[in-house]
Amino acid sequence: MRLPGPAKDMFKALRQAMWNSRLSRLPSGPNGSRLLHIGCGDVNSPEFINLDARPLPHVHIVSRNIFNLRSIPDASLDMVYMSHVLEHVPRGQLLQTLKEMGRVLKTGGLLRISVPDFDHIIRIYEETGGDIHAIAPALMGGQDYEFNFHYSVFNKHYLAETLHKAGFTDVESWDPAHCDHHDFDDWASRQINYDGRLFPISLNLQARKMA
Repeated sequence: MRLPGPAKDMFKALRQAMWNSRLSRLPSGPNGSRLLHIGCGDVNSPEFINLDARPLPHVHIVSRNIFNLRSIPDASLDMVYMSHVLEHVPRGQLLQTLKEMGRVLKTGGLLRISVPDFDHIIRIYEETGGDIHAIAPALMGGQDYEFNFHYSVFNKHYLAETLHKAGFTDVESWDPAHCDHHDFDDWASRQINYDGRLFPISLNLQARKMA
């Protein structure tokens, strides 16, 4: 539902005031930068504001819908990070979800993403002789709790195209071993071990919010 102008302005002002009151209790990165880790899970980097659906001790913002960032004002963050999270968004909601991340980023802010790479999944399927067991978790999610189901698939072309449509620019690959704000281990750098064989699985792209 769209709010009328005065109500929308009042909501924005209230959201900003509530956010400002929380900032002193939230972590910050270098030079006071604000970095958000969506779907942080067990990862707890001291630089990041952690958002997750599960109320873990290190999670600062708990939300069953981790892609609804309505508690965060416009242009408040310097970076948004997600690792193996975007595939949990229904395909028809991808564009709006990425636009919402653009809303909370400052101009020039960084959106950094890691997702299962469908091209890698195809390669794993072929190299294991068409073994469904080898690709099922990466393709469809672990399905071991209610949020762990995959709705979308990505390769480099499709994800880059979707980022551009959502208003991002400067789309490029990023390396977990050679980038800032990544002093932890997660799926962005891991490989799948199947029957003693290691296979790369992740597509890592980042992009900037356009002016």
